[in-house]
Amino acid sequence: MRATVQPHAPSVEPVMSRLDYEQNALHHSCLLVLLRGVGPSRARILQRAFEKVRRVNNIKVTDSSGIVRTIYFRFIHEHPVEHNDWGDFQTHRRLLGLITIGKFENQTELNELCRHHESLKVRYGGTLYESRAIFFGPDAQPSDSIGNHKDGITTVDNAQADASIDLGHKETQHPLAAGRLQDEFTTPSNFKSQAFFYREQDNCIDLESRVSDFLNALFWVLESRRLERSREKAEKVSLLLAPFEKRDFVGLDMESRNNRKRCVGRVMKNLADLSLQAGLLDDALSLYHNANETLRSVGDSLWVGASEEGLCAASAVILYPQMRTSPLRNTPEKWRASDATKKINTPANCADAITSNSSSCSSVSSLLTNNSSASGTPTTSSSSSTSTISAAPFGHQRNGELPGNILKPEEITNYYRKAIINYSKYRHAATIETEAALKATRICIEQNRPLDVAMFLQNILYINLSLSEAERVKRFEIITELYQQIGYQRKAAFFQRLAALKHVQQGSQAPDWTQSYRLMLGSFTGYLLSLDPLEVLENAAGWPALQIDLAQNLITAARRLGQSALATRHMTFLLQTQWDNMTATEQSEMAVQLQNLSAQCEGSPVPLVLENGTVIPPANLTDLPYCLEMVVKDLPTHLRPQRIKIAKADSGPFLFTPIHFNSVDRRDKKKDKNKIAFLWVQNDLSEVCVRLRNPLPFELAVTDMRLLSNGVVFESLPQTVILQPHVPTNVSLHGTPIETGQLDLQGYSTHTLGVKSNCRLKHMRGRHLPPNYLVDVIPALPRISVKTSLPQTATFSNMNKADIVVTSASLTLYNGESSSCTITIKNESSTLPLEHLEVNINSNVEQELQKKMFRIDEQALQAQLPVAPQGMLEFVVYIYAEADFVCPMPAGSLNSSADYGPSSMSHYASVSSGHASLPAGISSPQHRRQDSMQHAASRSTISAAQHSLAALSLQPGGADTSSSLRPQQLTQHIEAQLRLKYSGGEALVAGYCRQCAVSLNLELIPSVQITSWDVLPAEMQFYLVLDISNLTAQEMSLNYTDNKNILIEAKESCRVPIPVDRCSLEQVCAARAAEVAENLERERVKINWLLTGTDIQGVASLRGIVLSHGMVDLTTVSPLEWSISFQDAPVQPHSEIVATVGQRAQLSINLTNQSLQPLKNLVLTIKFYQDYLNGMENYNLETRVAISGPNRITIPVLEKHAQTQHNCSVIFFTPGRFKTSIECVTKPQSHQRNSISTGRSYPAGSTTTSQLETTSTSSFDEQQAHTWKFIPPIEVTVVEQ
Repeated sequence: MRATVQPHAPSVEPVMSRLDYEQNALHHSCLLVLLRGVGPSRARILQRAFEKVRRVNNIKVTDSSGIVRTIYFRFIHEHPVEHNDWGDFQTHRRLLGLITIGKFENQTELNELCRHHESLKVRYGGTLYESRAIFFGPDAQPSDSIGNHKDGITTVDNAQADASIDLGHKETQHPLAAGRLQDEFTTPSNFKSQAFFYREQDNCIDLESRVSDFLNALFWVLESRRLERSREKAEKVSLLLAPFEKRDFVGLDMESRNNRKRCVGRVMKNLADLSLQAGLLDDALSLYHNANETLRSVGDSLWVGASEEGLCAASAVILYPQMRTSPLRNTPEKWRASDATKKINTPANCADAITSNSSSCSSVSSLLTNNSSASGTPTTSSSSSTSTISAAPFGHQRNGELPGNILKPEEITNYYRKAIINYSKYRHAATIETEAALKATRICIEQNRPLDVAMFLQNILYINLSLSEAERVKRFEIITELYQQIGYQRKAAFFQRLAALKHVQQGSQAPDWTQSYRLMLGSFTGYLLSLDPLEVLENAAGWPALQIDLAQNLITAARRLGQSALATRHMTFLLQTQWDNMTATEQSEMAVQLQNLSAQCEGSPVPLVLENGTVIPPANLTDLPYCLEMVVKDLPTHLRPQRIKIAKADSGPFLFTPIHFNSVDRRDKKKDKNKIAFLWVQNDLSEVCVRLRNPLPFELAVTDMRLLSNGVVFESLPQTVILQPHVPTNVSLHGTPIETGQLDLQGYSTHTLGVKSNCRLKHMRGRHLPPNYLVDVIPALPRISVKTSLPQTATFSNMNKADIVVTSASLTLYNGESSSCTITIKNESSTLPLEHLEVNINSNVEQELQKKMFRIDEQALQAQLPVAPQGMLEFVVYIYAEADFVCPMPAGSLNSSADYGPSSMSHYASVSSGHASLPAGISSPQHRRQDSMQHAASRSTISAAQHSLAALSLQPGGADTSSSLRPQQLTQHIEAQLRLKYSGGEALVAGYCRQCAVSLNLELIPSVQITSWDVLPAEMQFYLVLDISNLTAQEMSLNYTDNKNILIEAKESCRVPIPVDRCSLEQVCAARAAEVAENLERERVKINWLLTGTDIQGVASLRGIVLSHGMVDLTTVSPLEWSISFQDAPVQPHSEIVATVGQRAQLSINLTNQSLQPLKNLVLTIKFYQDYLNGMENYNLETRVAISGPNRITIPVLEKHAQTQHNCSVIFFTPGRFKTSIECVTKPQSHQRNSISTGRSYPAGSTTTSQLETTSTSSFDEQQAHTWKFIPPIEVTVVEQ
């Protein structure tokens, strides 16, 4: 057709000035009404009226045949005048009604509103059927007498003749209100429209009914026009033209056959449009079919496309009535799947459902069902005249079924495609083509045909339209919205981003960065991005290059908007989500950009809320710096809480249960897999070590680094660190728990590159880190500081638990020296008292020796508790340098003036002038000291030819007796820990304490040394003879009795006789042999030494001296009481006895048992000998002395306190000086039996522990061999007659 028609180029091309992107197929059946606000903008006040008017979008009308029609209306706010020129082509484009709404305060404003209304009527007068004006006036004054009325309404109709609606009933309802408004306000004389007046605060309860009446009037006008069109004769119809076609038919013969068919076909299509708007769907379908056939026969492509589009619209009205109430653009979730093939469910208000074989469609609405069920015949006009242009039956419709000539759902898409192809043949129909594609798209969305949707939308891009930039942006936004409805998110994002770039494209005079930012932000979903960076990292989907480019564009838009906070947030988002997808160079460049952006507004980990309510979640630089490891540190060892050990109460015989709740144990273990084994203390500084690495090629400053926690209140301390490139660095983060309970450590916060970030462990990917750490916080414990009165040591202890040592003390003592150390404890807590304190000493020496070396007054210590906050406590540790003073060393090696031996001690015999019952001296055994608590066996050597005092010969084991060795006593180093357990406050109630320690380092220097010892008898005492060496470098004063001192030069030795009182034999038998020396030391012997010229003094211990049985006899009181008479004269000690040669002398011996036990197996022996006073004694006196009677008798038992007497006669043959040795010896029968029974042999004359312990049940004479002598010997001088 266009090839045969010569177009005439007008000055202005008749094209539509604006696309209606909101149109859908169902709008073909709607009457178009302009709803416009006039006067000053008062959106809040007039919004209620607009909503009420828009609610009335359809009316029910009963025609003359009794069929109820539903007439739909479409309210618009803008309508270009030139669109009315297309009203013949498609009647739904013609504006039929006008409603204006305005607010006035005075008469002048009312006149202005009326003028605006009239100007709109004139503007659209060519197509306008009816108009109404709704005016809101000022509220009534409080003094008005009609204040109790709900509303005041005034109806003004200056065109009384044209009024088609009677409103008198309203005026009679409120006569006072009508009169009042008419008196106050009147419309101008040139105002020819009908107006409704309401008060500003009026509820407008009748507004909807008035709008319904107005719409009803529009319908009847439309119905009259339809009837007029239907009555036209086919021969007399005029040619209907599209605006641009007027130039094509100039000068053509309109009476030709083809042109007459064209005229009829176009009029038939126009009548079909009117029938569709009037609610006659069956007639409209038939007319569209007929018009389509007629127009196709003459090749009228433009109108063929219009008829095909009309067929699709009429069919869609029947098949998809739900599109009127629920536009698909409000439910984009419906088409998330691109391959959706689900059928659309039938609405609840639908009576029937029609299902297509190829696609699903909605059921027919109740409107169609009612219309078809009300009458079995198609709806006819109310006019009785016959129209030559009628709806010839193209198909038939049975009651309750769809029209037979309705398009199937799959046919609708095909007809739309044909219509678009026909429109595409006309350049001036580009707008019609575009709108048809949009309508087809929405129908395909309803039919769930995503591929057809994409096809129609893609076709829109190729339509050549003269659009402004704003309209191009609008087109992209609509395409984006439709793609989103079918789930094509990436395509939607592509066009949305195009729209964003169009807003700010180069050369634009007024770039709209706000809209550009909004659109780019909305395109995130299509690029598989989310505003929440955590979701992006979790999904790890999409196209990194596109995502990075989009984020950079978004940052640019935010910067151009002046939103520095948003720009910083998006740059942080980019670094956090795309860090792994960028090269090292890109990472460095992005980090520098972020640093520059944050210089204007630093980033913070809080959500940002845009003006439209969109929330931008926080973004955190979790991997900048990169966390390699996070370790929760325990408190310092001396501050760690410990359980106070409490003695368990007896719980009976049931000590454990064999039942194991394995499932419960596993559940608890799984629940607390992140639980830290140790405890933190309230108000104590705690530490977490974080290992970080800087992935950037330049130094990275991290400031205000703190721990992130949950649960109990936790005060974190800031930390600043500068990280070198690619070098792991350990950073210690500290904080203080303020409350008790469970602390949840979730990560740390940083401030780097100008951005504050919350780096949580659960968000750190690619590392074997738990999501959090759980630490139990116990109540606060007091803290103490410890000081000592002694100087500190350079090194601490090497003992166990050396890590709890908080201070040290060193002390150097001579062996036997005593000292003290004052410990000062200060309670450093400001609120907690020190209520519990335990002091224990641990050392590297044995427990018994430790008790002797250290001593603390526990009672005095506990009396000072509790210690108030900031208070102090002092106690003293008494220290004694316990050592072994007995060292095995030959006496000949000492630098002494006298040789040690029998001759050297002979002068002590003259001291023995005690009581006659004192026992004789027995030589001491050889001794070797093995250790501090064990002794080797001793051996006693007794010789009848020796002196009663024998020398000690002590030699080290394995040493040659001929070698000369100096006495040695090594310096000892003793380490000890004074451990303090303390607690107070609520922690004490909970059973927790702390433990710290003081390291004590003692150096024990040799002082004196006992190299040998012996026991000598005396009258009432005995002498403990010691060889003592001074091992110090100074002169020493030795005090061995209360008033006897001796000076010993440095490194010299001397022999010291110490008088000691004897003890009873029962006391000796009741003690162990090894304790005899200790008893001597503690009760009788005290050896004190003092370094002259100093105040250094000490006590020498005799621990380690072992006494033989003979020595023990000398240390004890004899159990026998001697009573001897010679020639009937009692013998006194040192008395002079004279006898005559050849005369018999009577010797009487009387023994009394003074012990508490009987004495058994006693042997009394009497011997005479001569002492040459040169160490030689002669016992062979058979030719010089004769004894009449036995000189040896046996006494089986001598009971307690019993006496026995022995008498004999002595005859001396030669004169001279004779001595008499009288002794009583016990036979050790029991000792021999014990030795045989046990299979063990003991040295003769020594006392063992096992032997002495048996004396509690048997007599001592059955256990050991004892010798008691009458001392001094009786000296008899024999003279001649």
